Amino acid sequence: MRTESEKSPATPLERASLEQLTGTPYIQVLTYPRISLQAARSRVRQLRALGVQELLFEGKARIGRLGILGLGTVGVVVRARAGSEILALKIRRTDANRPDMREEARLTSLVNRIGVGVQVRGHSRDMILMKLLEYQELHEWLSGLKGPGTRRAARDMIHSVLNQCRKLDVFGVDHGQLSNLRKHVVVAEGRPWIIDFESAGTSRRPKNVTTAAQYLLVGGKVSPLVRRMLGIRNLPPILAVLADYKRDTSDFAYSKLLELLGLAPP
Repeated sequence: MRTESEKSPATPLERASLEQLTGTPYIQVLTYPRISLQAARSRVRQLRALGVQELLFEGKARIGRLGILGLGTVGVVVRARAGSEILALKIRRTDANRPDMREEARLTSLVNRIGVGVQVRGHSRDMILMKLLEYQELHEWLSGLKGPGTRRAARDMIHSVLNQCRKLDVFGVDHGQLSNLRKHVVVAEGRPWIIDFESAGTSRRPKNVTTAAQYLLVGGKVSPLVRRMLGIRNLPPILAVLADYKRDTSDFAYSKLLELLGLAPP
């Protein structure tokens, strides 16, 4: 049995009631990667308090034989049923570099107020219960665009990503991980979503727009495609405007960036 998750074809759906989660193999996910019966029992109590009835193991990532939605440095994400809803449940890893999930839940709930991030439905010491997104990675979504309206759709999507980053800058929240946009911006329901606020903070100067723009336009996997779709052939003017915005995060500086990218309203 492998101790790390692996990418594979989507696994068959397997359901487990709360009573089953303290047994094998479900405890391996509930207390990943250090199995602990004491921790499992505590987490089952937390799930019950959150109104969760069962976990649904399905996904392209795996822990052992069980499918999961994702595995990061802080948490394991699985589907959970609460009443008639299927939601996403982020479970703190037992080796995570933080004692609980409360700060991530607080900051995600905070940015939900400005229409950013996945809606938090509830949280506990070791769990965050959120809206479930059936998403694509941004690069996959952009690469799949075809036919009339492709450039307009791409421009609208990039504009929306940057506008959400701008909201965070103005609100005073720095996401902290947008230098790797591939893992932290996804596309669902026809719009981009900024996810995983586990490294977010309010005590440092926000740099969401500049970090995301660097990834989108300069150094990210998606940047050649984005530059082509935006018709950008010369990077130095873009870098100069980004440097201006970094010094002066005003509405005027942001509007200059949008204008240079061809994203400003006509």
